[in-house]
Amino acid sequence: MSRPTPLLAALALAAILIPAAALHAGPHSSAPTSRPQPVPQMAAQTTAQTPSAPLTLSVQNAAVVAVPPGATETSAFLTLRNTGRAPVILTGVRTPLARHAMLMTTRRDAQGRTGMAMVPTLTVPAGGILNLSASGDHLMLMDLTRTPKVGETVRLTLTTRDGRTLTVNALVRKP
Repeated sequence: MSRPTPLLAALALAAILIPAAALHAGPHSSAPTSRPQPVPQMAAQTTAQTPSAPLTLSVQNAAVVAVPPGATETSAFLTLRNTGRAPVILTGVRTPLARHAMLMTTRRDAQGRTGMAMVPTLTVPAGGILNLSASGDHLMLMDLTRTPKVGETVRLTLTTRDGRTLTVNALVRKP
């Protein structure tokens, strides 16, 4: 693993210090990791299989972590609920806030150390939940184009394996 930047180290430390209940929840659990903030559910734009079929995902608690001026990266967290009968496989994320965005996973090794790694996909199980949080899977926004302000809304566009997209409005919050 390469040497972490100060922000990545702070995020890893935050993952260790979150409430114990969140630590025991898996990345696909519906256990909240922060105060719930209702976020309007978003609909998909199109589908590659059937152009008029909607994406079966709803979004809750979408947030981008506020960072100090000069920071070059941040994270985004949200909960995705799949009401469909098939899993939805996420393959990417983009946002005007960052020049590069990645799907990430956070895991603990046998010695209890926390580490993050980029992954090619994240799956929202059929009839299930994918919780993107500080203690597990999440989105990294790299090479920020500007410093996000607390309280503003940031647009995130999630892409699925079959070419559909979901646009999410995430609120910038203090960690």
